[in-house]
Amino acid sequence: MTMRRRAVLAGIAGTAATMLAQQIGVLAQPLITDDQDPTTVPPPDPPPSDPPPSDPSPSADPPAAPVAPVAPAAAVAPVAPAKPVATKPDLSDPKYSLNLYPPLKKTLDGPPRSGEFALTADDLNLRANPSYNSNVLTVIPGGSQVTVEGKVKDGFFPINFRSGLGWVDNKFLQRLGPEIPSPIGVGTLLEGTSLFEAPDAGSKQIANWVPGMQLTYFAEVDGGQYKGTKRWYKVLSLPERYVSTWSVFGTPIPGLQDPAPLPKTGPLGWVGQLQSSANVRLGPSTNQTAVKTWPAGRRVLVYAEVNGEAYAGSTKWYQVASPPEQSLFLHSSFVTKQADIMRVDKPAFTGRWFNTDLANQVMTAYSGATPLLIAQVASGRSGHDTDTGTFPTISRLASQRMQADNLFGSDYFNLDAIPYISYFTGSGESFHGTYWHDMFGQPQSHGCLNCSLPVSQWILTWAPLGTQVIVH
Repeated sequence: MTMRRRAVLAGIAGTAATMLAQQIGVLAQPLITDDQDPTTVPPPDPPPSDPPPSDPSPSADPPAAPVAPVAPAAAVAPVAPAKPVATKPDLSDPKYSLNLYPPLKKTLDGPPRSGEFALTADDLNLRANPSYNSNVLTVIPGGSQVTVEGKVKDGFFPINFRSGLGWVDNKFLQRLGPEIPSPIGVGTLLEGTSLFEAPDAGSKQIANWVPGMQLTYFAEVDGGQYKGTKRWYKVLSLPERYVSTWSVFGTPIPGLQDPAPLPKTGPLGWVGQLQSSANVRLGPSTNQTAVKTWPAGRRVLVYAEVNGEAYAGSTKWYQVASPPEQSLFLHSSFVTKQADIMRVDKPAFTGRWFNTDLANQVMTAYSGATPLLIAQVASGRSGHDTDTGTFPTISRLASQRMQADNLFGSDYFNLDAIPYISYFTGSGESFHGTYWHDMFGQPQSHGCLNCSLPVSQWILTWAPLGTQVIVH
């Protein structure tokens, strides 16, 4: 369920785009219970309290003169139900707070390194070649975020700016530190679990994370007792959030993993569909731990074919998750191939950019003509279709609360700490991490492009402001 924010995103000043968040006042309609019905309904007539009188005796007084009959009362028009009074909610309530956490911004001493983010210290000419005599491609405004794409040459750094490549004087680049702490592990939730504000089940419960979702973790700490252990993983750092190690099958890693190399020729991978439910395992064998079960009909992205344990008469297994995610496998007998994921014939940009294929629900990250990562997404479902076109990345957040505009809508949501957000439209569409479903490969969202947490974290740390996103 990806979602459009209750905020208006606007304004790009030079290269560094700024998100303007405006809280929308939502009308809160009080619930009406049976004992609070505003409609007044007359009670039924009570039964007679005594039997009717008998005939008068002869000794009784003579009957009184007959009384003219009284015309029946006019029918009373039915009373229309009273409409509930709409009142605005108290927006100071924390549940309506945007809880917006930008990535860390810290400059470091020394020259930037290849692959790192850097900040331009002043307006800076982007040149076609490493020379002051080279053509100026554009002027980069001071304070812009760029990525360094190689080693210094003749006093110039090759950099990526707004998905284009060029050279800039190295004296005017400031090295930026990591925007998110480096994870120490990647894992899969073995069961649904609560996300807590502190490493203790007695702390505030923030959200429920679904079984099968992938995550990264930043620390393992002692905390309160929970299901037989006092060990907890810090799974978000901005803000800090925790889950019990009991629920996670984790794999230690030395930082966020780089994507595995993709084929240099031919298809990058292919999309298939499960013909029946299938266990997803840590390796190509039934002896490997099954970390989740995917249902029949789920679409899968196949990265590679590998040999493994013989099962159902075949040793062919498919790798269906690849770094930066935890690598996972299932047997080939469960999958029917649907479509190849092909590389583009001609790159749209010379620098870093994304190509999102809505038909196959696959995103490919490119550096020029070189594909670096393919990953499943879940785009907007019917009625919330993801916009198509070419868009620059306009805002980036470590996490944020997201909620729907219509408090009374059947699909209203209010979710804390949506992680690793890269906005690319003013209406609020973005890449972001997803913890409420594991059904990537088919439309699920309110317009955004849902990703797993490791993939969305990689996107945030790889793509600076201005990175172009193609959706088709």
